[in-house]
Amino acid sequence: MTRPDEPRTVEFRRSARRLVLRMTLGLLAAATIGIVVSLARGRPWWDLLWALLPYLAVFHISPLPTPPGGSQRTRLPVRLDDQRLEVSGPDDTTLAIDWSNVERAEIRGRLTPSLHVEPVDPELTRPPMRRWQWAGYGQSHPYEIVVPLTDVTPGPGVLRRELARRLPGATPEDAVGA
Repeated sequence: MTRPDEPRTVEFRRSARRLVLRMTLGLLAAATIGIVVSLARGRPWWDLLWALLPYLAVFHISPLPTPPGGSQRTRLPVRLDDQRLEVSGPDDTTLAIDWSNVERAEIRGRLTPSLHVEPVDPELTRPPMRRWQWAGYGQSHPYEIVVPLTDVTPGPGVLRRELARRLPGATPEDAVGA
């Protein structure tokens, strides 16, 4: 049961802050490993830090690569309201699926989470889906939709909770799992 002060629409957006945090933590982890390896070899601690320059060039200076199977998604990746689930996909198209038409919606992965959605009837989505239209990394069914959730705010945990609350037949225990 929803409280009156709860928002009826939940929007998930790409977060530049989370992207910068993830890249910075990766750089610090690589620097730490480089320092430990240098010290273990009996060399000065800064010796392997030069190996981080390609990392900086590839991940911090160059533009971000596009995700596999589609263009860089610039629009809102996921939006939930009381009537439908909306996801953005290839070529910045937005697909709306009514909750009664969602056969399966689950979040997979911990380091690189992704939302996997499959409609009961692809013809009832807006716009109607074609077979393998959303083909991309991690897709295993012809009408499956895979939306990467890396660097999305408010986060996969909130999305998991909202899906369990809105999907027909879902139980509160579904929100706690995986």
